Amino acid sequence: MAKQWRCAVVGTGMVGEWHVKTVPHVPATTLVAVCDVATERAKAALEKNKLVGVPIYTDQAEMLRKEQIDVVHICTPSGGHMKPAIMAMEAGKNVICEKPMEIQLDRIDRMIEVAGQCGVRLAGIFQNRWNPANRAIRDAAAAGRFGRFAWAGCFTQWYRTDEYYRDGGWRGTWKLDGGGAIMNQSVHAIDLLQWIVGPVKQVSAYASSRIHAEIEVEDTLSCALQFANGGFGTIVGTTAMYPGIPMRIEVGGENGTAVSENGLKMFKFRDERAGDKELVELVNRKRGSSTGSGASAADVPLDMHGMNIRAILDAWGEGRDAETCGTEARKAVAIVLAMYESAKKNGEAVEVK
Repeated sequence: MAKQWRCAVVGTGMVGEWHVKTVPHVPATTLVAVCDVATERAKAALEKNKLVGVPIYTDQAEMLRKEQIDVVHICTPSGGHMKPAIMAMEAGKNVICEKPMEIQLDRIDRMIEVAGQCGVRLAGIFQNRWNPANRAIRDAAAAGRFGRFAWAGCFTQWYRTDEYYRDGGWRGTWKLDGGGAIMNQSVHAIDLLQWIVGPVKQVSAYASSRIHAEIEVEDTLSCALQFANGGFGTIVGTTAMYPGIPMRIEVGGENGTAVSENGLKMFKFRDERAGDKELVELVNRKRGSSTGSGASAADVPLDMHGMNIRAILDAWGEGRDAETCGTEARKAVAIVLAMYESAKKNGEAVEVK
């Protein structure tokens, strides 16, 4: 019999509510508790999803003492992930942490260190890896079908309102959001880019807030980069382009080019294979209607969250680290922070740590 996972969610805001909704539908999982400093917010998240009998805590330590928990889902603001994650791991619990895993590399490194010391598992959420178009491109890259990479880019050209940044009082701040359109929204596409093409060696970026006057951080960033394999690339992220368009990934090399944008827009290789056409047709039939590109940050399909969580638990059940383990989740943040450093230096090239 497959292991049964008893899960708790810490933080029941917008993203936390997604986990409250998703966890009960992941095979072999049960939502046993939620924790939030705002009881009414936690209550609303449970009621919205018609979940009864799930205890609500305002103190995480109390929840960890009183409940039998296997996995703690950390869904607090980005700059507040380390403390609750470490508390859970030191109590012997495995941790699934929302993106970004944290907003500073030393904090992520500390989380990884504690997981090892305590003999528990740590993994992050990067659900877009389970988008079939993105995975098809990754599989093609892993099979060497692109040959030598020439160029690859990711484009997260979205729109968010001023009200989005005002809500909750933490978005658009360096302390808790860790940045703006890049750290919060574009981190997904950046993860995909390095996952498909390989490590990013150095970046040169420019950034500012073009339309959101109230925020501390950028709402627009444009970056040129070089991969460790010698290929070149581009990262564009913004929340200032009304009404927003779907996230796009483009990858090209000597033997092929592929584009993911709400499906597979291109998937062409020199070594054309019999199954390519059918794969494109299948992926495009299954593509989600939601793109996350509009003014609503809640415009995100949750089926991939469930796939990501299930993949993590399946790996753990088999005694191995998840695909999105701590060291893997660290990579996108390292690229983001290098871009911020470059932008502060007016586009000076910065090595990714």
